[in-house]
Amino acid sequence: MSLEQIKGEESLFYIKYLDKWYPVGCLTSSPISEESEMIDTTTRDSGGWKTSFPTLQSYSIELSGMVVKDDKDAGNEILSYRKLRTFKRERTLIEWKLESESGYSIDTGKAYISSISQNDEVDSMISFSSSLIGFGKPLEDTAKVYVLGDPNNDVVYAEGNNLIETK
Repeated sequence: MSLEQIKGEESLFYIKYLDKWYPVGCLTSSPISEESEMIDTTTRDSGGWKTSFPTLQSYSIELSGMVVKDDKDAGNEILSYRKLRTFKRERTLIEWKLESESGYSIDTGKAYISSISQNDEVDSMISFSSSLIGFGKPLEDTAKVYVLGDPNNDVVYAEGNNLIETK
């Protein structure tokens, strides 16, 4: 059996804005980290080893990318540094999704932007980084999404051929 790997550039990070999903433009990485707070426990069967039990769980997302013009005048349908900075300043609870281009994996959730910064070195393109703190539990959609037939076919099906969207 051959295991198919997923390339990082196939992973796209989206934010819902005005009831529409927009990709965050020119991201170079968008890792998600999950943590559990642990409390120490005691058991007779540990043989002198420390034992613990998970309590509260949390997650965070670190975005890194290149700044691009994301206003209407630029004609782009993406979000970038300027809009993320506005979300942070206005304390906006955002909806996000991380999706592979092949539709293999779709994770969704809500988060607040806790920090954002930009780097504008001489002779370089402007880059940014941002930290998001998860709000509640992230969800994973386990159904694969396929576009059937011709690449120009605008009918999208979910696994099991159930119609989920027409464009």
